[in-house]
Amino acid sequence: MSAYLFQIELPPFTEDIADVVPAHRSHISQLFSAGKILSYSVATRRDHIWCVIHSEDEKEAMEIVSGFPLARFFVDITCHSLLFHNALPAAMPDISLN
Repeated sequence: MSAYLFQIELPPFTEDIADVVPAHRSHISQLFSAGKILSYSVATRRDHIWCVIHSEDEKEAMEIVSGFPLARFFVDITCHSLLFHNALPAAMPDISLN
């Protein structure tokens, strides 16, 4: 499996985009659970998304991104193949011996 960094440009935020956001967030959560997305970030101005996709190849990664509910609004998509992607592991709660 390989990792691909996507930079996605969005148009100015509109009500049409806002209407799709709940379905988009749900879809992203499902992809996280399936291990297909390793990281996901949105710019404060809501004009860019960055995400790291875990897939067999770039074609599969592009298919995943094309399946995002917000995909019809994407202005530009840039994909970079990554040599590796490091991230902090999810924090585990401290174990209580009481």
